Amino acid sequence: MRYYILLILLLLTVSMRAQMISPTTEDEYNYGAVGYKIQLQAKLDTKEGYHLKDAEGCEESERKMEYKIMYRDGETQPCAVIAIFTKIRQAPLYYCIPTRNASPALWDKFYKSLTAGTDNPASQLQFFDYCFARLMMGFASGKP
Repeated sequence: MRYYILLILLLLTVSMRAQMISPTTEDEYNYGAVGYKIQLQAKLDTKEGYHLKDAEGCEESERKMEYKIMYRDGETQPCAVIAIFTKIRQAPLYYCIPTRNASPALWDKFYKSLTAGTDNPASQLQFFDYCFARLMMGFASGKP
């Protein structure tokens, strides 16, 4: 009986550990916010040790939001989300959304980046809210 209890506890511990997400690192955040743009411009490969998956974005007549979900190789949980905001006749803006358990400093960087490059932050933030909500519901349904 003890053997079965220990086996069950071991399996629960392993499964709980497997579901934990390692926090976004400073290097990962910088890649998402700056390095990904450089990679695209220079036609380089994705950062070594990572892979990106497209997620459903959203689009209006004059602006759109695209997402790249960033994963560490060998992991099934994302380590960050790269958000690419494009307005007609303007260069895209790149944002990196860190994991929930990332450092407060990274979340502060993300927060401060949200109104950069706009003459109408309220309208831009409303569009971001809409797009982020769609992304969140995609994750909730298992299809980001």
